[in-house]
Amino acid sequence: MLSAKAKSFGGILLDSEGRVLLRKPRGNFDGYVWTFPKGRPDEGETPEEAALREVKEETGYSAKIISKLPGIFEGGTTVVEFYLMSPLGEPGSFDQETSEVRWATISEAAVLISNTINLVGRKRDLAVLEAVREATRPVGGLIPER
Repeated sequence: MLSAKAKSFGGILLDSEGRVLLRKPRGNFDGYVWTFPKGRPDEGETPEEAALREVKEETGYSAKIISKLPGIFEGGTTVVEFYLMSPLGEPGSFDQETSEVRWATISEAAVLISNTINLVGRKRDLAVLEAVREATRPVGGLIPER
């Protein structure tokens, strides 16, 4: 059964070393310590446009979409679709919703995300991370094994 929750879109930035970019919400908003950039679309925006905008606003990075991450990920207030992305150039400033951004290996990201006290959000973000791990496996994946 599909959720009646609002749709949100986000991006998982991957660097050339296979690390993911996490953001720390200012004041650990809603119990999140580390999470991925995401948000609801503005009127008239496509899912891809919304995901790219949210990444830029919340991390300072412009990005290009590599592919859609398989799966739909339910959080406390929204259902999120994510896109795998690669960063373009150097980051600019991020908005007031973010206090810090950090590149992390998949293993490091799992530890950081586990600090989130919002149980629904933590479970969702760990499921997203597992989907990233699956999508980037060396055999048929996007990132070579390291």
